[in-house]
Amino acid sequence: MTGLELYNYVLRKFKRTDKSTEAYEAMTDIIADMRIQFLSEDYKEETYSSGISTVGEYKLGLPSDFGHIIGDISITDTDTDEDYGVLQKISKQRYDELYPDRLLTSTTNMSLDTPQHYCIYGKQIFVGPVPDVTTYRYQFNYTTEAYTEITSATDPVPFTDKYRNTVRAGVLAELYDGMENFQESQYYRSVYIDGLGKLAANDITNTQDDGGVCYRGI
Repeated sequence: MTGLELYNYVLRKFKRTDKSTEAYEAMTDIIADMRIQFLSEDYKEETYSSGISTVGEYKLGLPSDFGHIIGDISITDTDTDEDYGVLQKISKQRYDELYPDRLLTSTTNMSLDTPQHYCIYGKQIFVGPVPDVTTYRYQFNYTTEAYTEITSATDPVPFTDKYRNTVRAGVLAELYDGMENFQESQYYRSVYIDGLGKLAANDITNTQDDGGVCYRGI
């Protein structure tokens, strides 16, 4: 659906035509919220990063459209073609406790080795120990996040190809909330939240593995 088509779809329930500015603002906010609330297949990406050009560096930049990391970060060596498995995610506090030597000025005093841990901090990935070579490649999956204003010319409006009713419910909840009609807002908010739950469950069903199903012979 285009922005105008979604607007007209909202009006079938909302009726009022004097709130077009508020309606498009609500569309923008709800689409942004949906992209945050669940890991939609429509906005998943895979990226590979070497990121570190000099021994002694330990920070990897995140993609500019980064939203949420999905799963683990795997590490391989492009020089030896060796697979080192996945890094363990830890907190920034724990990272600081384990790798204070990264702040030393000389690499000869650092405990250089193949990274085993990572944390996300300040829109960067910190790996530790400090990598001993620059040929490691780091792979991870993530969801993209982008705040794009919805207008009448937007084509298509995200999620409206399959989930237009959920989008509309969220928009109506925002519109009624702005009018302080909290009863109607609460009703459509519950419809919106219920719809989000179904979308998330559908994506999980599509992407989960069969690890939970195990057949054993007797």
